[in-house]
Amino acid sequence: MNISRFFGATNREAMRQVRLALGSEALIISNKRVNGGVEILATDATSLPEAAQPTDDAADVGAVYTPSAPSAAGLPPYRQSAAAAGYAASQNAAAPTRPVTPSAMPAGAPAAPTQAPASPAAAELAGALDELKGSLESRMDELLWGNQLRRSPQAITLFQGLLRFGFSTTLLRAMLKTLPELAGSRAAIQWARGELIRHLPVLASEADLWQPGLALALVGPTGVGKTTTIAKLAARCVRRNGPDSLVLLTTDTYRIGAHEQLKIYGQMLRVPVHVVQDVHELRRVLQTVRPDQTVLIDNVGISQRDRYVADQAALLAGAGRRVERLLALNASSHGDTLDEVARSYVRDGGTPLRGCIITKIDEASCLGGALDTAIRYRLPIHYVSNGQKVPENLLFLTAAELVDRALVPLQSVRTQFAPTEADLAALMSITQPEESAEAVAERRRQQVLLPQLLTQSARGDSLGLDQLRAAVALLDEDSILAEGYDLWHSRAAGQLPAAVGAIDHLRRVARMGLAEGEAALVVHDRQLLSWQGRRGAWCAAACFGGDARPLAATAQQAGLADGWYAVQGAQSVAPSALDVLHQQIALESEGLDSAPCHVFEGGSQALLRALSAEGRVWLSAISARARIYQDGEACVASAAAQRLAYQPLDGGLFASLRAPAGLDGAQLAWWAGQAPAELHLRGETALPVRLFCLRAVDPLDGRVVRVWHALQGMAGALAPGPLAMALVLRQECHAAWRLATPWLADAQGREPLLDRAVLAAQLGLAAWRLVQAPVLAPAAHAVARMLGSETLTARQSPAGLLKLYALKELLAV
Repeated sequence: MNISRFFGATNREAMRQVRLALGSEALIISNKRVNGGVEILATDATSLPEAAQPTDDAADVGAVYTPSAPSAAGLPPYRQSAAAAGYAASQNAAAPTRPVTPSAMPAGAPAAPTQAPASPAAAELAGALDELKGSLESRMDELLWGNQLRRSPQAITLFQGLLRFGFSTTLLRAMLKTLPELAGSRAAIQWARGELIRHLPVLASEADLWQPGLALALVGPTGVGKTTTIAKLAARCVRRNGPDSLVLLTTDTYRIGAHEQLKIYGQMLRVPVHVVQDVHELRRVLQTVRPDQTVLIDNVGISQRDRYVADQAALLAGAGRRVERLLALNASSHGDTLDEVARSYVRDGGTPLRGCIITKIDEASCLGGALDTAIRYRLPIHYVSNGQKVPENLLFLTAAELVDRALVPLQSVRTQFAPTEADLAALMSITQPEESAEAVAERRRQQVLLPQLLTQSARGDSLGLDQLRAAVALLDEDSILAEGYDLWHSRAAGQLPAAVGAIDHLRRVARMGLAEGEAALVVHDRQLLSWQGRRGAWCAAACFGGDARPLAATAQQAGLADGWYAVQGAQSVAPSALDVLHQQIALESEGLDSAPCHVFEGGSQALLRALSAEGRVWLSAISARARIYQDGEACVASAAAQRLAYQPLDGGLFASLRAPAGLDGAQLAWWAGQAPAELHLRGETALPVRLFCLRAVDPLDGRVVRVWHALQGMAGALAPGPLAMALVLRQECHAAWRLATPWLADAQGREPLLDRAVLAAQLGLAAWRLVQAPVLAPAAHAVARMLGSETLTARQSPAGLLKLYALKELLAV
């Protein structure tokens, strides 16, 4: 083989010399810049030794002995690549590297043709070609990826955000290549959430795991919590089928006291525990187990880099009974560590992993690395462990719940190992192409004409494009407005989500919006509605956090003349209003760490007594003429309120509302008083309650502007400040949803009633938030200008909200 050297002042000149000397089929070995020009090493393909050239026979042999990857048809590109990677990893263990000797060949097999060993020069050339091919493929992929990032600002934001949540660049690159044209960053996040949910492998139901005769082993590195997790699994099995259905085994004779720990758990659960040291003992013990009994096997933790990983896999594979294996992944480990663990245990030569259990999610700053590993190695997630308590801290979560947990960062964690916006901006600016003159002119035309078209007033002035963009940015930053936009955008596309899924999602959003230990405030309301010419009632609930922070509209029910409609099911006969409220309170209390305070209007004594007996925290707004008992004497609420000792409330209590209850909160003083009272009912013992009265007072002349009366249950009694806020928020929600009822009246049969009710409730809450939140004042001002006024009023807010959403769509084009 002859390798020729060509030199030229430029790369084009050197390549011209190659084509003249060797033709267009020449093989380029290297191309590098040297002093004075470019040097290219090349050779003629016909001069390659025969051993270095691929033959049809070699291709056929490769086709026969290379296992084909399972079909990935129907999967997006990043799932196909992940599937191929996972399959290749699993096949490596099944392909021994020892040479095949003649004695190992079956009788009568034809002898393999021998080939002359390749020359060192040919081997060097083949290696150089492979290296060059890999370099070119990598460079092309990087160029395509960089071009996509430059074309899509949403991809840049999404890439940075998902990196911060712990997902790998490998998964994000492949996934974001399928990112469609979206209107904004919020829509991009929702798209990514949907993609992760769709492709995250999870166990469909617990019943799929706990089949009679199951033999399950937990494997993984040291310190990931395998023994504690085995105890939690054992408790679940005993709860389902009783102690006689379970046998515990441990192969951990290495750690001091390891098997004693499992024996203690076994004594507590009243199940037998066996210690085995080798494959013979394992077979002997398993032969004594009934075919219908479940066997859980705890194993010694082995580092993913330890050669004993394969020995442990061989031990379980030789048990004489199929042993399913689950890999324990420590959520607090770095993503590269999790990848190395999964790769090692996938390739250990044992039976294929059935899936994984993610441990220590309570210690992890982010969950993305563990989910990323499960997606790329196709390991269905069976459970997640969130603490040391046995058996409580073992959760069975859906894909949506896992992804939602992964996409909510801990407030106290500062990300140190992900690029910031400044980092990405600096990197992108290196290769950012210059805008053409036409693009600059078009952008300038948009900056000048669009604000004048939308916001020009009678005085001739208009807002700037930067102000409009800032208004849209505030929309993306506020969860209430952003969730409302997602529903509005889905309906505009003809894909309004079903009420069941939408409410489930909004309820998770509300739960995640609460700080640890923070008690929610749930406001309940009832509105009259007209639906396709029929009159009925609409019941809704909204969840608030501290500081009057709305989280989501979390419950919807509606009734018409032909029946009652709720997510839990439809009824031909509508229940009473009090029964509906009672059911809604019970439903909204589920899944919260701290008991929420339920705020509503009215309510019979029977309902208040039932709520008090259940230990609920409640606040009922009542009229001034409501009958109560105080000091053993009957009176009305207004008369009892005259005898209360009032105290001033904090002046900044309503700072988060621009006009609480339609009043100028900055110009008012707020006073509150409360005292014990009772409710009497014939044949029943007296129900102790607390009377609460809130007054808005003009500080200039002492005039009482407005008065609120309420009764509070004795369980979880709140301070005057939160009580006052709860009363005002109930009135605000009632007014907001009254303005939202037209969205229910004009359905024209296109969507189901409950689906439309979720949309109306969330948009009503978003419109109220747009008017009331001081932080959204720039957005409210821009909306008011688009409506032809300077100030956005409550009555204008529904129409203004839709204009803000349309503006977001327009600026995204």
